[in-house]
Amino acid sequence: MILQEIIDHLQDKLTDQPKLEKIVINSGFSGMLLNNGDMGLAMNIRSGGPFNDSIIKKYLAENPGRQGLDVAMELQEKTLQLPSDSNSALVLRSLLVALLNALSRPLLTQEQLETQGYELTVGAQQHASQQVREGEKVSIVGFGGMVRNVAKIAGKTYVTELEPELFRSTIFSAQGVSYGPQCAQVVSSENAAACFRESDTIFITGCTLVSNTMEEILAQCQGRRVIIYGHTAGLYPEPLFKRGVSIISTGRVTDPLLMVDLLTNCAGAVERFFPLATEDMQICIR
Repeated sequence: MILQEIIDHLQDKLTDQPKLEKIVINSGFSGMLLNNGDMGLAMNIRSGGPFNDSIIKKYLAENPGRQGLDVAMELQEKTLQLPSDSNSALVLRSLLVALLNALSRPLLTQEQLETQGYELTVGAQQHASQQVREGEKVSIVGFGGMVRNVAKIAGKTYVTELEPELFRSTIFSAQGVSYGPQCAQVVSSENAAACFRESDTIFITGCTLVSNTMEEILAQCQGRRVIIYGHTAGLYPEPLFKRGVSIISTGRVTDPLLMVDLLTNCAGAVERFFPLATEDMQICIR
């Protein structure tokens, strides 16, 4: 399992043991702040209403002040004990990924990555949306803000979603009724494998780590150029690269206090403010 492999690596490689200082659960993202200033983010994709598990809330309230790696191991164990798609499991897995992002920060420096054969680029000029090749067939796992820009360059664009009908638009005009998106074809995730086989490049949102579908999707993408995107993917990269990933286009928190403020006060709109407190980064095999 990807997350367990990352935990094992952190256990082996981390020389310092920072403590968990603050947990923030936003309607769109989770944030985990360590006492050394490192902070991680992960998308919060729970469905079916607000998170109201009183037992889990009590458990989370007891964790600030504990060593982050100990909390990560417990979160991993607890997610495995719950139905994978339950609200409680999704929240705990989101927090786990955010915590692993924070704990991975010392291993994501230029120096550390170069020793493992990886190249780090900081800045938006090589963001995932800039990696599409003109005329190629593309699949995007998860309907995000880059779909329209990618579709402008690609020859054919598929977007896979669990509930594709949620992403439909309706246009009324003198010519009648039409439907969108018109730049890309949105298909159900259960039909994604056929799209992957047709595609040259496949973009996979990092939140599939939270939904626990990343490994299944990567297994269907063998032989394709695979780009993982989103802040959720900002963790130790080796388990992803060894499963065939070509590029990880992610980000890291540069102003943790501001990010806590944004998560606390910006509700579901928080992602639009990320550039105030984060920077883009890309990791690839050198």
